[in-house]
Amino acid sequence: MAIEPQLQVVRRVRVYEEIVSQITSLILSGDFTIGDKLPSERELGERFGVGRNSVREATRALESAHLVETRQGEGTFIIATPDSLVPVLSARISEEASGVHHLFEARRVLEPQIAALAAERAAAAELRELDRILVRQRKEVEAGGSGIEEDTQFHMALAGAAKNEFLEKLLGTLLASLRELRERSVRRMSDRIRSHETHLKILDAVKKGQEKDAVANMISHLLEIEGGEVNPE
Repeated sequence: MAIEPQLQVVRRVRVYEEIVSQITSLILSGDFTIGDKLPSERELGERFGVGRNSVREATRALESAHLVETRQGEGTFIIATPDSLVPVLSARISEEASGVHHLFEARRVLEPQIAALAAERAAAAELRELDRILVRQRKEVEAGGSGIEEDTQFHMALAGAAKNEFLEKLLGTLLASLRELRERSVRRMSDRIRSHETHLKILDAVKKGQEKDAVANMISHLLEIEGGEVNPE
């Protein structure tokens, strides 16, 4: 398939999440369109450099998000468009028991790829603005504030540097939906400091054009945030 050269070998522990992230990114970019058939499990496993179990786990996650459909005896097909992802997220929000989990999951799907695109596309002026935002976040935290405004500005500026308007709008919706929970995740000073430090790591990878490091640092950052909210002390 034409998109196969864009798929990258997965090297991290939670491999299914990056498989989901890469395939979702191809849907968002329009490389995958409705009706396209995914390569077989064997082919995807070879291309990603993972076992079939990881591919199956990723496929189940994509099916749960209504992005693909598996048809017995035929294969797995794309059933989503970029525009259709927003209603899917809105539906998840309305599910009280699982909506928040799905929102966090959506961030883990989208933001690592945003970081990778920013590492590839960010202009010098955008990098300087990201630096300024993190300086403001540090000062706000040192003054006893949460730094949540600067946190939002950082993630949105990264999305702007990725130069994909749809991703930027989608991320804005996600961050607004999670605003209260994000504030709770940085209620302790140690959480605020750690958030700033992980932002610095993400930006360092973006500045160096290290896409894989940008992805890894973003995933680590988001898992920390989710863990802090799910298991608050």
